[in-house]
Amino acid sequence: MSNFKQSCLILNKPSGLTSNEALKKVKKKLNIKKAGFSGTLDPLASGILIIFFNKATKLCSYFLNSDKCYDATIRLGQISTTGDLDGDIVNQSNDILNLKESDLNFLEEKFKGRIKQVPPMFSALKHNGIPLYKYARDGITIERQSREVVIHDIKLDLINANHIAMSVCCSKGTYIRTLAEQLGEDIGSGALLSKLVRTKINNISLSDSISLDEFLSKTINELKDNYIVNVDKLFNDVKSYIVSNEDKFKIQNGNKLKVNHQPCEIIKIYDADKSFLGIGKISDNFELLPKKILV
Repeated sequence: MSNFKQSCLILNKPSGLTSNEALKKVKKKLNIKKAGFSGTLDPLASGILIIFFNKATKLCSYFLNSDKCYDATIRLGQISTTGDLDGDIVNQSNDILNLKESDLNFLEEKFKGRIKQVPPMFSALKHNGIPLYKYARDGITIERQSREVVIHDIKLDLINANHIAMSVCCSKGTYIRTLAEQLGEDIGSGALLSKLVRTKINNISLSDSISLDEFLSKTINELKDNYIVNVDKLFNDVKSYIVSNEDKFKIQNGNKLKVNHQPCEIIKIYDADKSFLGIGKISDNFELLPKKILV
């Protein structure tokens, strides 16, 4: 645990702050140079931001590719340049909608499963090595291809005539701002995202997190004892495999091992001293293949 070699922090990022700004505050507090996070949250959004330190940053991509869940508030009758309240309002309707529960049930069924989305211009996706949002700020629109994402579950509830509460669990690459716009288009009123909270990444829940204000108020020892955890703790639903000291060096050098274990897509690898080495995969040929080795 010393020097945060293989550790991470489950942060509840506040609204009004970019993910990078939150990361900088954490790095400054802990006096850490190397850190990264899994999945950018827009400034408007709050919720889970897993921050990885030093060697643990190798595992960022695993959680970037994980399923995620969100709670959101959708405002009907307004369209903005960014799809949320941070953008300029470009269209507004004052018509009072008469949505019924059956309308929301229809939309839930329509948007559940595999759907197509066109990534928004105000996003971190890159074109010719430059993030799309930089083009958007210069008034340039880049043609984007639609892509398929999966909505595992979606629940819509009417708050009032102009606001809908949405809870959604989805695959990687899903833009909740775009989903709000798609719903607004189907309703016929237009819509934007007025609130967004990321409540889950894989099996990590918001209840596991610490707010940024609380984090900044704690001493380093308090944080180490209660909030900064070894990164393997994030994989609490993943099976483990212990390798001998001899095989440890093979794994560290990226070599595969013949093992007596059922095939699985992801497995935690430990050495004989129960030190976490990283994650791997066991193939149909009963071979342990190292994927992300930290040591």
